Order: sequence, then structure tokens, then C-alpha cells
Amino acid sequence: MKMLKKIAAAIMAVAMATLMLTACGEDSTPSYRLQKIVEANQKASKIYADMTLVTGEEFSPNYVYAINGQNMYAKIQFTANRSMEVVVKDGKGYMKEAGQWVEAPNMGENLKQNSTAITPVAGNIVVAPEYKVEATGETMYAETIVSNGQEIAYCFNGDKLAYIVTTAEGQKITLKVNKWENSYDQAIQDKLDLKA
Repeated sequence: MKMLKKIAAAIMAVAMATLMLTACGEDSTPSYRLQKIVEANQKASKIYADMTLVTGEEFSPNYVYAINGQNMYAKIQFTANRSMEVVVKDGKGYMKEAGQWVEAPNMGENLKQNSTAITPVAGNIVVAPEYKVEATGETMYAETIVSNGQEIAYCFNGDKLAYIVTTAEGQKITLKVNKWENSYDQAIQDKLDLKA
């Protein structure tokens, strides 16, 4: 459970890193695929991401994130019967317990620490035309950034983001990107507003 929470924190950091790539200046050249994601983030200031941890096990944890500015909703499905929902709103963390949102200060603080340290800019993008995704054996076009001393690889299938590869607690983790959009429905907004 502790390792899964560390992985969840790493994934939050990846999501925030991608959103915080908006720190790129107006004069950065949009020649990279990751830069197109950055520009969409800048325009919408929202991200909705649904990702699955690649494990090779019968059940792989699933992560859903919705980010609006500095506010974030996350649902982590650890097993078929066990999940956790977290909201970070106005710098404070909340966890859903027995159908109610309960303040969880460490969640907000952990996310703030991860997100403030992660401020890559477009100039840090390195192209890896034949990046090996070890967890799947696939070789893909990737663009990597180094954030807080850690490499994050964004692997693409054409122009579509397919995998994100990073590390958590010294272990390489691979996330299959099921969906990545710059909008989400009202039900997600209600969660971000601690209403649902």
C-alpha cells in the first residue's frame, strides 16, 4: 500500500509536470509533440488523464486525474475492490472517507512539494526517436524531460501520447495513457469543488 501511494505521488508529479510545462515562454517553438500538449494545457488550463500502471499482473492499478490550475482530483483504483479519491483544492488536501471529504493535510503538502519542484521548460525536451519501453518491449518515438533530477519519458504512437515512463522509489514505472484530454465533465468539476 505504501509503495502504491508513492507511485500515486509520482504520477501526480508527472501530471503536474506536464501541466506546469505551461511555464514555457510564448517564444518557444512548437516543433515537439510534447509542446503541442503543453500548448493545449495553456489554452484550456485543464487536464483529464486516465492511465493504467503496466505491471504484467492480472489487475493493474488505474489512475484518473483531473487538474484545473493548482487544483487536482485523483482517483486511484488499487485493486478491483479498493480505491482512493483525493482532492487538492486551494493548497489543501482532502480524502474521501465513507462518502465524505475529510481534510488530509499531508496530501496537499505532498502535492505542493512535488509540483513546485517540477517546472520544466520547452528547452529541456530531448527527442528519443527509438525509445525502448522496457515494460512492454515496444520501441517508440519519445520526448524526455529531466525534472527535479528525474527523467520523464513521454512516448508517442503517432501524435497520440501512449506511455509515460518515470521512476518512483528507484523503480521504473510505466503508465499506459488511456485518455488525455483538456476538458472533463461536470461530475469531475463537482468533485474538484468537494460537492460529490
